[in-house]
Amino acid sequence: MKTLAAFGFHDRESPHYWSIRAHMEREGWTVVECHTTAKGFLGKLRDLRRQWNTMRGSVDAVLVTFPGHYLMPFAWMLTRRPRKQLFFEAFVSLYDSDVSDRKRIARWSPFAWFLFAMDYLSCHLADRVFLDTDAHRHFFIRTFHLRPERVAVAYLETRHDLFSPRVTPRETRGTFEVFFYGTYIPLQGVDHILTAAAIAEKKEPRFHLTIVGGGQTYADMQKLQKQLQLRSVTFVPTVPLSELPRMIRNADLCLGIFGTTDKAARVIPHKVVDAVACGVPVLTRDSPAIRERYANHPNVLLCPAGDPQAIATIILDRASRSLEPKP
Repeated sequence: MKTLAAFGFHDRESPHYWSIRAHMEREGWTVVECHTTAKGFLGKLRDLRRQWNTMRGSVDAVLVTFPGHYLMPFAWMLTRRPRKQLFFEAFVSLYDSDVSDRKRIARWSPFAWFLFAMDYLSCHLADRVFLDTDAHRHFFIRTFHLRPERVAVAYLETRHDLFSPRVTPRETRGTFEVFFYGTYIPLQGVDHILTAAAIAEKKEPRFHLTIVGGGQTYADMQKLQKQLQLRSVTFVPTVPLSELPRMIRNADLCLGIFGTTDKAARVIPHKVVDAVACGVPVLTRDSPAIRERYANHPNVLLCPAGDPQAIATIILDRASRSLEPKP
């Protein structure tokens, strides 16, 4: 049996880490942890080096886990003598996320160049790079000039110990409950969700939307809610992961992402995977990535990106069928 060290400061309880670990185990690896919670970047390096020294003789390969771009040069040095395979769970491009998608850094700033260089270096140091969709894989191959055979796909999975269908029927309600959770990054398109809510509540007073989370555009979305004079939307702060399954299962419809950025077309959001696992219908933007896994899934509804009217139309159609009197 081959042994693989999961190397980094990853969140060991996150669905994201569970996904890559499960993928590697299916490939025949026994996964052990070389994980640090030390403070500071240098502290993390010292702690990882100490742990590596105790296990290097029993490990066949190292997987630098997300977020691990800045760890890759260090891991590369540790795996030269004796030589070990070095895998990299890239998950995202630093440059693409902060410059192209979130637009937090100007394209021509020196720091943007640095992020691109880190993406390029960390991928080229690896024997194999893992991405979350085939669309993302092709983007990395093209953008960072990687050899296709060195780039693989490990799809995101759900935490099956948490996300599962209801075992009892939902309570009868007089509202149509729509649920979204996220971090308010641009690719999620929360502005399109709120605009769709404004359309929906004018035609269906029993419509209600709960939005859980916080992040980059949260303040702007609060302003947009006031501008649209929304009465049907409830904002809830970020909740523990363990609370999300209950909230998903209590919804009539969950929402995925609706942003128009290039990155939004290359990802399958966790919120879609989790809703499917809970047996709850989910509406998300159409994209090459989502069609890789859910093109014909009965519980995954697709609409054009950045189109609040399309979002509202599907919500209203589902609401009318859900709320109509039962014979």
